[in-house]
Amino acid sequence: MSAMKRWVIPGLVAIGAVSGVSLYSETGKIERDLTTRSKQLLDTAGMDWAAIEFKGRDGVLRGVSPREGAADTAIELIDNEWGVRVVDDQTTLLVEQKPFTWNLERKGDALTMNGYLPYELSKKTDQFLQDATSLSEVSSSVKAARGEPENLDEAIGLSAALLSALPAGKAMLEDNKLTIAAALEDGNEEHVALYDKLQGLIASNDIGAIELDLQINKPKAPISITSDQTNNAIDGLIITRSENGVDLKGSVPSAKLKEDLLSLARRKFGFGNVKENLQIKEGADISGLSVKSFSKAANAALQAVSRLGEGKAELLDGGLKLNGGAFYEGAMAQVSKFLSSALPEGVATDANLAVITPGEALGSEECQAQLKGALSQNSIYFDSGKASISSDSFGLLDSLIYTAHRCQEAAIQIEGHTDSDGDDAFNQALSEKRAQAVQGYLEKAGLDASRLSAKGFGESKPVADNGTDEGKAKNRRIDFVILAQ
Repeated sequence: MSAMKRWVIPGLVAIGAVSGVSLYSETGKIERDLTTRSKQLLDTAGMDWAAIEFKGRDGVLRGVSPREGAADTAIELIDNEWGVRVVDDQTTLLVEQKPFTWNLERKGDALTMNGYLPYELSKKTDQFLQDATSLSEVSSSVKAARGEPENLDEAIGLSAALLSALPAGKAMLEDNKLTIAAALEDGNEEHVALYDKLQGLIASNDIGAIELDLQINKPKAPISITSDQTNNAIDGLIITRSENGVDLKGSVPSAKLKEDLLSLARRKFGFGNVKENLQIKEGADISGLSVKSFSKAANAALQAVSRLGEGKAELLDGGLKLNGGAFYEGAMAQVSKFLSSALPEGVATDANLAVITPGEALGSEECQAQLKGALSQNSIYFDSGKASISSDSFGLLDSLIYTAHRCQEAAIQIEGHTDSDGDDAFNQALSEKRAQAVQGYLEKAGLDASRLSAKGFGESKPVADNGTDEGKAKNRRIDFVILAQ
């Protein structure tokens, strides 16, 4: 018995230990082999979002699945691999973005993409931009998300083709609507030909059910002039407002003033509603005015025209002539009062203003469509972090008041929204105060207070990505909503 204890039992223990080590080593080899082969299958299938690991012959699949059914496909692929017993699905599903937004913008030689794309497309944006354009500066900050519309690839391709041809512009996708916005110059032969080229690109690209909203004006052909007329550019500034937007033509004393005027016009009238044919006469007195006086008068003229439904301001021969129709009596009086204080000393004013004749009455649905349409082309601006309305938005508010007068039976709720910057409670309060400020503007213009209400939603109802400056700008908004009676 003592011999057995001395030799046999230790021998059995040693054999067991060796067998355990061997079994553990063999199991480790199996796990590594199955993991390696499964990962190769996933990579070959383009499923780099998926991670797989094994314990024995049982696998666990992790990762963010880019679409419904993708995890099932990955598991089915691995299940068919020799040696795999079972695979447990521990993946999560990629977030669905509603509304689904995507943007492409060109400024000079720079092309920038942001917003959302399906996972597969989001991995290829840098290569896509390099292949789609010869521009020197391309960048992308898109995020992966589900919820994309059908024919998204085709819409992106058309957007890239159009912006590659344009000197500047934006492509903005929101669900099933693609908006292309840019400005072309009247009288510019290259832009006339470019517009025809754009139409050809649109005709040759099928984007399926996606609605195309082309906010690009068709430029007028250049007017033939004699050599004697070549140097007779308008010595002044003419600003014309019509239902198609605003047109600025004439001369300005600096490139900076030209850019400032165009930037201000786009803020007042909307990006795609501004046309211009302005010549720069660097440092020259225009219309008999110094650079400083002309700049002040031009800005005042632009503000006045922004509050007219249709009209014209002519800054010529040291004076300002203004003709047109205001949206309501109070606006007409305010424009006249504004000019008396905003114009530089010595600039005479000849204003011939009237009130636009009220249009036909609108039903609730048509009223809502017109209010929403106006706010989709431009925004109501406020001073940063405050509820005071910017004067740049007076013209837009006047047009909304004109529409509201045409649907006299409708109750209108003014809804305020903010982006996600800052404190939640502050944003909620700010949205309420801004909505109330707009309500007050409408009531002072003569709308029945009993038809109006204001409500703030803070940052709770974004319509775009708060991770981008453009998305934040869209989320800082005022909506007009017709309430059911």
